[in-house]
Amino acid sequence: MTAPACFDLAGGVALVTGGNAGIGRAIALALAGAGAAVAVFGRNTTNNARVLAELRAAGAAACAVQVDVTDRAALAPALARVLGELGAPDILVNSAGHVVPSG
Repeated sequence: MTAPACFDLAGGVALVTGGNAGIGRAIALALAGAGAAVAVFGRNTTNNARVLAELRAAGAAACAVQVDVTDRAALAPALARVLGELGAPDILVNSAGHVVPSG
């Protein structure tokens, strides 16, 4: 999918937490379609690998980092990896979620 010029994100770097599934995955793919390099933070390594392959197949520079965003100590190394691979994020989408069963 090609984005209209008014949505051109070429040269930008996006970081999507929870970007390996659901709405976060859709947002990550849309950002890639608009030209952004995309970093995905997610806990599930299988989902990370799948979305990374999709992003790269779309022609995007991308990385997927296995990290739990509720673990503050893990965030600095995860961000360091993004900085090293893609550069500083210009766009942040917080889509990570956690379902707490009721009852």
